[in-house]
Amino acid sequence: MHFHNTLESLRDVIRSGAVTAEEIRDRALNADANQTHLNCFIRARSPEAHFARARDNLRGAPLYGIPFSTKDNICVKGLPVTAGTPGMVDCIATRDALVVRKLKSLGAVVAGKNNMHELSFGITSVNPHWGTVGNPAAPGHLAGGSSGGSAAAVAAGIVPMAIGTDTGGSVRIPAAFCGIVGFRPTSGRWSSSGIIPVSRTKDSPGLLTRSAKDALFLYDLLSSDSQSPSKQTNTRCRIGLPSSMWNDLDDDVRKHSWQAIRRLTRAGFQCVDLDDAVVSELNKFGTFTIPVYEFFTDFPRALLSFGWGSRVNAVFDNIHDKCVRSIIHQHLDGSLISAKDYSAAVQNINDLRLQMNALLNARWIDFLAYPTVPRSTPHVSDAQRPGLFADVIRNTDLASNVAMPSITLPVAPNDALPVGLSLDAARGQDRRLLLMAAAVEEILAS
Repeated sequence: MHFHNTLESLRDVIRSGAVTAEEIRDRALNADANQTHLNCFIRARSPEAHFARARDNLRGAPLYGIPFSTKDNICVKGLPVTAGTPGMVDCIATRDALVVRKLKSLGAVVAGKNNMHELSFGITSVNPHWGTVGNPAAPGHLAGGSSGGSAAAVAAGIVPMAIGTDTGGSVRIPAAFCGIVGFRPTSGRWSSSGIIPVSRTKDSPGLLTRSAKDALFLYDLLSSDSQSPSKQTNTRCRIGLPSSMWNDLDDDVRKHSWQAIRRLTRAGFQCVDLDDAVVSELNKFGTFTIPVYEFFTDFPRALLSFGWGSRVNAVFDNIHDKCVRSIIHQHLDGSLISAKDYSAAVQNINDLRLQMNALLNARWIDFLAYPTVPRSTPHVSDAQRPGLFADVIRNTDLASNVAMPSITLPVAPNDALPVGLSLDAARGQDRRLLLMAAAVEEILAS
């Protein structure tokens, strides 16, 4: 593993000349070459051909020479964008996604495109065409999804940061499984321009990093409304523990998550049980109906805008994942979700957001905390288990439906299976959440 430095310290050693951008690139390529069994990347050519070089005119920029990778539904000019499905293998992006363009302007270097669950329709990153993404933190276990390759590349030390996309937990779930940090901003905070979508209502680009401090550092660089970085000075805030998210947990998840909460309580946080029964019931209606229904307008429209509109049916006909293929073709046959179902689900999402605001205000809650995934990191052999998808996204989907910013932090010791603890804040409170997460990270590490 190579990238254990914080992004700020990595920036500093590059600026000082102690390490060159070319040496950073070579280290990343060597780390990738030694861990090809992880299937982190989707490539049409050699790793070197997909790995850009630092631009001299950006020397001194905040991320100069620092490599990042992107989930392969995110456009990088000149590279294929497959969305993890074989029907798009020859689609070459003619422009960068907005988030990629911003990172490049800051001096960061694209290291390649990451493997993913086909069309982002799953949480295992078992990809029948490009192989199963391995979990560097728990060999033999699932890396999570759908941004599994992005999480694995960071956890393996190949890159210090990656960009994924999160619809119902697709950044936070693999981060939790791989023992790293995953951050989803308030929906709409960062543009999804140049990203192959699932759902305009629920999609968001997100960050995968080794620490909350790194996520805060990147957020400040990527967000024009950010203030200068500062330390969180008041950790004596009120944290709600939603009852629906703390029940029916696997033993290791319960143990490590509660240990983290007890440490936060000793550090001065007020952690209170929160009856979220009304919110939990409303949340069920947006999990499946909205993203599946919207996919059939958002995905074809995106292909059309990229100049690939003629291949929509070919993509659907060549899906390799049996479960994904079944969902797609059931809906195409008109037997899955009706317009009436979708309209009712949107109304429920509106009611859910109002109820969540009322709950947070009525109980004076600053943040929510809960186990990111209620189940232990699943073994690869468990990937096809009926009910796995519903089990895994049970807790993460709320933030997606309510459009809240959410971050998962690793809380299990290194000799245990990874466990993530999530923190959520009210919509628009992204930076406040990241400041608190960085403070929590320091407390848990002390």
